[in-house]
Amino acid sequence: MLRFFRTIRQRLLSNNKFSSYLLYAIGEILLVVIGILIALQVNNWNEGRLERKEEVEVLKSVKKDLANTIKEFQYLNQIRDKVLYGTRGLFQAAGTDGVKGQELDSLIGLTFYRPTFNNKQGAITLLFTSGKINLIQNDSIRELLLSWPGLIDDMVEEEVFAVKLFQDSYYPALSKYVFLDGIIVTAMSTSFFGTITPEKRYSTLPIETDYNGLLADRDFLNHLRMRATHMQITKGETHDMILHANGIIALIDEEIGR
Repeated sequence: MLRFFRTIRQRLLSNNKFSSYLLYAIGEILLVVIGILIALQVNNWNEGRLERKEEVEVLKSVKKDLANTIKEFQYLNQIRDKVLYGTRGLFQAAGTDGVKGQELDSLIGLTFYRPTFNNKQGAITLLFTSGKINLIQNDSIRELLLSWPGLIDDMVEEEVFAVKLFQDSYYPALSKYVFLDGIIVTAMSTSFFGTITPEKRYSTLPIETDYNGLLADRDFLNHLRMRATHMQITKGETHDMILHANGIIALIDEEIGR
């Protein structure tokens, strides 16, 4: 092809047809420019196709992450409901005579659960650390994902505070009146997680739990009430995050399907 164009140029120059040669040269330049533009267009199209393919894979990974997180949130809220059941039961028992010790042990055992989010979100974490968030072209999806880490941090902060209050306040107030050996055995044998862990008493000491003293202690009842409050707060935050995550998943399905 190059030899063909070179032959034409030489023939025009040898015949002193300068004007024809000039037009030919301009035409040749235009052909080269057009060829370059076409090559660039093809290259851009190919890059766009590869970026779109990567974007779809990223969105699928994020969707899987969110689906797993929703399952964990639902599980954590089941635990919180059991803790709340225990706190309400103890308050009701505080104003009731003749409540059996084993029933109270079961209620106290429920208040020991400390649900916490494991915060393992590989795809979402990688999305931010690698800068791949910029691959997502859908503004709504990107904005919802950008707000996600802040929501997680708020919920985890509340969980950490609730655990600290349990360790520093609730448990000390409780341990003044109860002997945990019996409570632990009862709690383990009535597990609501679907697996019962065999547990035997560690002690045969004649130490009795003072249920009346416990349910009349103002400090204990105040800490019990705050424990319920923190469970309600984290349950509400988790519920809102489930809605948030489902909203992102719906947008991702729509984006992938277009």
